Amino acid sequence: MKTRLFATALFLCLLLLPLQLFADDTLECISGDLALTFHQGSGGIRITRLQDLGKDRNLLAALCRPLFVLVVCDQDGKETHVPSTDGWERVGMEATDGGALLRWEGYPGANLSTFTVEVRLYARPEESAWEWHIATAGALNTTRLEDVVFPQITLHESICDGGILYPDGPGALIQYHWDADMQKWQRYGGGWGSMQFMSTFSRWSPEQNQSGFYFAMHDPQGSAKEIVAQSKAKERTVSLFFEHPIPDTTRTNNYSLPGKAVWRLFRGDWFDAAQYYKNWVQKNALWMPRLGREGREDTPLWMRELCVWAQTGGTPEEVTERVKSFADYLDVPVGFHWYNWHEIPFDNDYPHYFPAKEGFAEAVQALQAANVYVMPYINGRLWDTHDCGAEDCSFTSLALPAVTKEEDGAPYIEKYGSRESDGSEVALGVMCPATPLWQNKVKEIVLRLQKECGVKGVYIDQIAAATPALCMDPSHGHPLAGGSWWNLSYWNMLDRIRREMPEGHVITTECNGEPYINRFDGYLSWHWQTDGQLPVFPAIYGGTIQCFGRSYGGGETASLALRMKAAQQLVFGEQIGWINPDLAIAEENAAFFKQIVQLRWLLRRYFYAGEMLRPPVTGGTIPQVRADWQWHGEHPVITDALLTGAWQIAGETRTALLFANVSDEPIEAPIVLRNTGTDGASLARTVLTDKSTAPVPDCITSGEPVMITLPPRKALAWEFGEAIRYSPH
Repeated sequence: MKTRLFATALFLCLLLLPLQLFADDTLECISGDLALTFHQGSGGIRITRLQDLGKDRNLLAALCRPLFVLVVCDQDGKETHVPSTDGWERVGMEATDGGALLRWEGYPGANLSTFTVEVRLYARPEESAWEWHIATAGALNTTRLEDVVFPQITLHESICDGGILYPDGPGALIQYHWDADMQKWQRYGGGWGSMQFMSTFSRWSPEQNQSGFYFAMHDPQGSAKEIVAQSKAKERTVSLFFEHPIPDTTRTNNYSLPGKAVWRLFRGDWFDAAQYYKNWVQKNALWMPRLGREGREDTPLWMRELCVWAQTGGTPEEVTERVKSFADYLDVPVGFHWYNWHEIPFDNDYPHYFPAKEGFAEAVQALQAANVYVMPYINGRLWDTHDCGAEDCSFTSLALPAVTKEEDGAPYIEKYGSRESDGSEVALGVMCPATPLWQNKVKEIVLRLQKECGVKGVYIDQIAAATPALCMDPSHGHPLAGGSWWNLSYWNMLDRIRREMPEGHVITTECNGEPYINRFDGYLSWHWQTDGQLPVFPAIYGGTIQCFGRSYGGGETASLALRMKAAQQLVFGEQIGWINPDLAIAEENAAFFKQIVQLRWLLRRYFYAGEMLRPPVTGGTIPQVRADWQWHGEHPVITDALLTGAWQIAGETRTALLFANVSDEPIEAPIVLRNTGTDGASLARTVLTDKSTAPVPDCITSGEPVMITLPPRKALAWEFGEAIRYSPH
């Protein structure tokens, strides 16, 4: 099925037809500043206009994708792609109260004579938005529906010249899309397709406000879907679409889109797009946690307050004193992610983690007495096919029935480069979370670590990193292939674990796929390594879950890369580190790393009881820095030398502005701050740097420029007791 999903991309490119060929009947729809025109031809319907009425600007490319493409398969396995634009026996359009109804009936070219498709549009004029829904119906005969590609749009350069926002990690602004053809294609639910929306932007200029086009799925259960952005450099166009693998592909041709697709025209940038998605999430998403005055009150306070993580592995003798020294130097509580605490090799013989290495439980007790919270590693998805060295002890006899299956019944297998004792590559089966065997096995391991070994947390790898497998095993009792069953199954597993965890304990996982936020206490954001990344995820979910960790590597620019990452973690609101203790306290890194950690400690309540505000933009010319971030080899990343952030306590007016100079040169930059009153008023400010430096209170004047002055390798925060607006000078 994975092959079929990617093969669809090639077919879709062949469906770009000149719009002017179809003009028999027309339906015009207007929602605020966003206007749509549909044309009905002899065998299909297509969009011929997407207009920004406020700026009298065309947003639609001359060659545009069909509104939908259906992927169907006959009894011999032959695929046919059915577009909305041609080949249908009957089509119709009509205006409805507050929207429109589009209808397609009968597609003889794929033996779908009794098949219908309905697309409904709902206007949201106060938002210049359209909400979309698609439903199919038809008897299951020799042709079955497998995927629905909907909605699709191809945009003119006028609305994508300023970049494409894609939900890669925390969110990344792609600005190289005219250099060559570009494609971002990820299945939703993992770390590289972490949220259900994209946006494109017009080019910013001082004379004209930036406009954006918001393209989202508002799906409250987070069903499986592909999230796709493609650019054509020569044509200077961008196409956006979602592809939905339907559930129960062998039982029905009826499908109803979960939730709604949303197109919205807005004036603003990435932060505004994030706020639109945040507004929907807070009201509708089933993974949104309940928040109190102090944030996630189902997460222990120690975890909410934690500011830094060490990460290493080995025997108690190899790690204990190193991690204690790390904690002593930083002088704050520390989290410790402990790898290889077990006798089995890493990525091998899973899930047989016990027995632990000798002295593990005693070392846990000693570390936690020293203000170090221990969190060992386990995997939440995989069972080794040779789970006793090179032998198959229990995979075939016990695990295989509960492994996810391909269409032909073969198990989903993954390899990560680890080796069996005979030198062969370890092959790991991907377990189906709907099966009682896997639900019970993960719960057993977590609770044994917490109750018998005394650890405060357990890290369950891959759950919010890897994407749903489209399991086709009917014995598992879930809908086959697509739908939301994967999320619901993990939700059930994690709810059972949380109900039985000792009080004051936590569970975390890898990456930041959003559907699991209210089931975990922390997300390991180690993969937030992309050039051009933005704090979109923290702008939406700040205060709902603690994100922690970056991948800290080596290389010739390792010290600069460390400063860039640690400072970015600070302003993004992450817990700092996930770092080898020796690297953090090495002479070239120690002072900066400690100051960043202690500054976060002083501000810690903002990050669990607060929310992110728009990051401040300063005046003047800020230099840029470039370093190798060492992600799967050499990985250059460029950021400003001055990194900024802003956070506010939810329900209060306290505001903190953060500034970090990661360079080896001093920086001065002006900024204008205002309160809600008139210019000229006095603003009380407190300057914070670290635990050993007393806070410095002073006053500045609202509406007048104030200078940010930072020595090399230093950070500071300005705290205000009221809401603050800011602009560059």
